Amino acid sequence: MSCRIVSSSGSALWGHWLRMVSALLIAGGCGLAQAAWQVEARRMPASPSALSAKQALTLAASSVVPIALAPWESSKAALAPDEGGLRQIGVARALETMDSADKVAQLLQWQTLPSGQQVTALQWLAADGYGLRLGLEFAVLPAMAVFRLYASPEASVSYEVTGAALLERLVADPQTGQRTWWTPDVGPTPVLEILLPATTSTRSLQWAMPQLSQIVVPPSEAETMKAAEVAVVSEKRLANDCQQDVNCQSALLDQRDAVIRMVYVSQAQTFQCTGTLINNPREDLVPYVLTAAHCVRDQATASTLQTSWFYYSQSCNSLQLFAGHAERYSAARWLATSIGNDMSLLQLDEAPPAGALFAGWDASTQALGVPVAGLHHPRGDLMMLSSGQLQDEASCNVDYVGRSLNCAAQAQPDGGFYRVLWSQGGIQGGSSGSALFVNGRVTGTLTGGDSFCPAKDGRVVYGRLDQAIASFAAWLGVDKAMYSDLHMPVYRFQVLRSGGEFYTLSAQERDYVIASLANDLVFDGIAFYAAPRAHDRLVPVHRYYNPDVGAHFYTISDAERQFVQTYNPSWSYEGIAWWSPAQPGDGVEPVYRAYQYVPGVHHYSVQTQASDRWRADAGLLYDGLAYYVWDAP
Repeated sequence: MSCRIVSSSGSALWGHWLRMVSALLIAGGCGLAQAAWQVEARRMPASPSALSAKQALTLAASSVVPIALAPWESSKAALAPDEGGLRQIGVARALETMDSADKVAQLLQWQTLPSGQQVTALQWLAADGYGLRLGLEFAVLPAMAVFRLYASPEASVSYEVTGAALLERLVADPQTGQRTWWTPDVGPTPVLEILLPATTSTRSLQWAMPQLSQIVVPPSEAETMKAAEVAVVSEKRLANDCQQDVNCQSALLDQRDAVIRMVYVSQAQTFQCTGTLINNPREDLVPYVLTAAHCVRDQATASTLQTSWFYYSQSCNSLQLFAGHAERYSAARWLATSIGNDMSLLQLDEAPPAGALFAGWDASTQALGVPVAGLHHPRGDLMMLSSGQLQDEASCNVDYVGRSLNCAAQAQPDGGFYRVLWSQGGIQGGSSGSALFVNGRVTGTLTGGDSFCPAKDGRVVYGRLDQAIASFAAWLGVDKAMYSDLHMPVYRFQVLRSGGEFYTLSAQERDYVIASLANDLVFDGIAFYAAPRAHDRLVPVHRYYNPDVGAHFYTISDAERQFVQTYNPSWSYEGIAWWSPAQPGDGVEPVYRAYQYVPGVHHYSVQTQASDRWRADAGLLYDGLAYYVWDAP
């Protein structure tokens, strides 16, 4: 997105704001300021972790089906303006040859391996692209499927993910039930290999690719630079004071290892922002990331996240990328957004690389005039530093649709934002979401502001962590740290025998069912969120099982439990499945229930459309409200 800051004042001072462009964004009310407290930084230890990107296996498929893309004929002027915090690098492209499951099925050339596994492979070719992200829309996705992504058939590394991991990560469309996986960007000629177990029919995997996202501008100068161009670009960039290489100073060298370059897909378009890995009061190495809400503010976007670590120069003013940089491909969970401060909290699905820093942060209100600094990836490039002072407190409103940010002329202590005056450096596309550091600790995230170059005396606004912390207290709050595990995922399976659903909060039970009962139950991912233990204002959800039908039954009603035990002894009690909210509220959704007379199973749904259909179905008895759940962690 890009937008223009406008001011309600015509004074000379505020006339300066009229030339601010693409200040990225946020609207809504402001959170309440919290008690002052701080969390110190912590370094990621050097320990083994299960990496998704690993030494590539030789392609199991003996043949690869090529899919050549026609040249992209649009002008780069069609991209969102590359001014301010958000940078668009990829465009949506329709793919008519793969826009239905039937068309994809005709393309796939399945082969049987000596092990009995079935395998197929496709390669997309974009001669005029810098990279591709493939948008696979799954109508049916078996949990035991394996997907491998290679940069080319001869690639030295590959990315691998299972169907079960995708089902857990991806959000189902409420209308179609389909889940869309945007593959990582591994280059303009990616190869996708799919493997299915011998016992799984190829018809059990149904997907289409109506569109993909093509990277049409260089993700970074450092990644596309030719040796002959280095001296020219270096002279051009270093001749002004627009940006300062983070390695040309000493104050924030530790903090640079907490800053990550983020690439994600929204509406089939690819964007860049910046995020920061932060510590929490428990210091348990949970990879929480702070960024701007206008970058990521829902799970659909978080599930497309790809991150670059240690993305800075080899040495001061060098254009060579640090040799120890690393990529992570396994996306993230969206946890919460503070709309009034343009700030989101994410949890990465994969551990950070060894040596990454969990940055310290300060949730106290900052004093005006204090020195501040920002670490960011302007234009997706190597990490840069901007420095200045906190000028005042601002009230800003954002129109997401119109892409405009309006900040009041007068200082507003509870307005949700800090206004910063640069003395050195500036922001550009890709800087959005980067952290504001005071005394080495994170105090806010970048929304936007002046992006002209050089940007001395430029002004930008940052969302305030001291106000946003109320939205993140379940994960970052000292006073609520002991309750941070209450919102846990409840997993859903479709039971093939009975047509009903099975739900479990246990990851161990989930993994056992996937591994041992794949022919009987189909994993369907996360259904909702609940608590694993008792707490105030929570009620237990009891679980019963009927082996005659092959169905489970869930209830919070003591009267219903007594009735089942007295009149339906075939239903055996299996204990408390989870604990749910006792009443509706913020983020709490009702679960509706219906009973199907034949074969005698219950159905559950958080969608009101389902409850409407059940009422009209003569074969169902609509039971109404079953219990409440959280719709997000």
